[in-house]
Amino acid sequence: MSAERPPDAAPRLLRGGIRARLGPGVRLADVAPGGDPDRLLTRPDCDVLKLQPKVTVGAVSTPAGRIYVKRYNVFAWRVALASLWRSSPAAAAWQAAAALGARGFATPEPLAAIDVRRGGLLRKSFFITREVAGAVTADRFWQMILQEPASRRGPGRRAVAHALGDLFRRLHAAGVYHNDLKDVNVLVEGPAETMRCVLLDLERVRIMRRLGRRRRVKNLMQLARTLGPQASASHRLRFLAAYLGDAAGRDERRAWARAVGRAAARKDAGRRAVATGPQPRVSCTVIAQDEEAMIEGCLASVAWCDEIVVVDGGSADRTVAVARRFTDRVLSHAWPGHRAQKQFALEATTGDWVLNLDADERVSPELVSEIRAALADVPPGVGGFAIPRLVGYLGRWWYRGGWYPRRVVRLVRRTTTRWGGTDPHERALVSGTVRWLEAPILHYTYRDISDHLRSVNHLTTVAAAERSGRRIGAGRFLVEPFWRFLRAYVLAGGALEGFPGLFTAGTGAFYAFLRAAKVWELQVHAATASAKGAGGRPRARASS
Repeated sequence: MSAERPPDAAPRLLRGGIRARLGPGVRLADVAPGGDPDRLLTRPDCDVLKLQPKVTVGAVSTPAGRIYVKRYNVFAWRVALASLWRSSPAAAAWQAAAALGARGFATPEPLAAIDVRRGGLLRKSFFITREVAGAVTADRFWQMILQEPASRRGPGRRAVAHALGDLFRRLHAAGVYHNDLKDVNVLVEGPAETMRCVLLDLERVRIMRRLGRRRRVKNLMQLARTLGPQASASHRLRFLAAYLGDAAGRDERRAWARAVGRAAARKDAGRRAVATGPQPRVSCTVIAQDEEAMIEGCLASVAWCDEIVVVDGGSADRTVAVARRFTDRVLSHAWPGHRAQKQFALEATTGDWVLNLDADERVSPELVSEIRAALADVPPGVGGFAIPRLVGYLGRWWYRGGWYPRRVVRLVRRTTTRWGGTDPHERALVSGTVRWLEAPILHYTYRDISDHLRSVNHLTTVAAAERSGRRIGAGRFLVEPFWRFLRAYVLAGGALEGFPGLFTAGTGAFYAFLRAAKVWELQVHAATASAKGAGGRPRARASS
């Protein structure tokens, strides 16, 4: 499962600023299309498991099989400068996998470690591994045991406590120090009685001659703060017994337990307590039409909601069939426009709060946690929450170019909300204060450039119909498109995205120009029809 050969035996490929280490038989094109694994992470079929400022993790199917892509984000200049003399996170993970494999510890099979550098400075770093089929993280495994019948629950918990204690003992005896050895960084495969532990977050691993007591206590504290609160005192002591070995007596185990408890208390001191009040009922609404390719990922991301309401506008594909795999509340309603359809969906819900998504959107894992925390302690005067949207398009996440954060009110109190605005830019009108959330909705707005241009054509037609009575002058044709381009390409940093930044800025300017042109065209047609209706030919102007 883990690499057993020395890391330097891996082939190195140099292509522009890309440096890659590849496993045996692995092609760069399979794990990094076009040399950039971001193209995998931003695919709509990629299951985004973590989306944080420092790291992004996604699971996706490729010609190399089901793989995990971990992207280390380099934003700070001090980190980029340090990369001139330090190994990248991906290279450190690759080396750690080899070192752990040589010591008999399991890791996911490394497929590639890819760095993208510009002028020698690290810009992006990717560590790519094969999926460990059937494995789950230790915290999920523990929860699965707690849901079993009582006759199996006790032996299962004892087996897990013993297996984890033995893992930590062997790691520390081998001089292996993992800087973040908590439950979510240990995969478990097999039944509890014969479970096998697989280590994750390998870039944090260090191999040392000897581990001091402080580092050993820190590792034990990390597990105690995550998995420990779900375990009884007897199971925590059983873990310590396996960790310390048979020679350790009760007093020694209790002394270690006290040391771990003090370390956990210091770690938690001064931290803001997370609200744990009762959760209100949350509904999710999705309006859809011919969204067979996208709606499955959308609905899977909101499976945690108490109710899911899908309103179909008359799909000719399998949208309804896919939706019914997630909810029995799939309603048919002839398409009346974006605003009216979302109002219909809102009125069909029964939850205290309603989360609205489009079929090409997903809820990020961090947003789920943030929503739950926010709703556990929300004041009565708050009527909604505005959420940023992060677009995945052209093989990148669009933090630049003016597309982010663009917060939209999507989580609302049902009884104090209605949908307003003008198509296609409908918006939720809430009674009360609107607060901001930080974690994003993931928006897969366009499949490719052709789809982008088709969407621009469609949306400008809808928008022009809403604006048909407005005056169209030189400002609409020239000034607004120019300002849109300048704002997106220069002021919002689109220029830093290369050609994709130039294309999206130009397309935004073209949207404004095309919308104005279509409004002008509607007015010309209306004037012509009016003149024909008055006598079949244009009327002569009155003399002055």
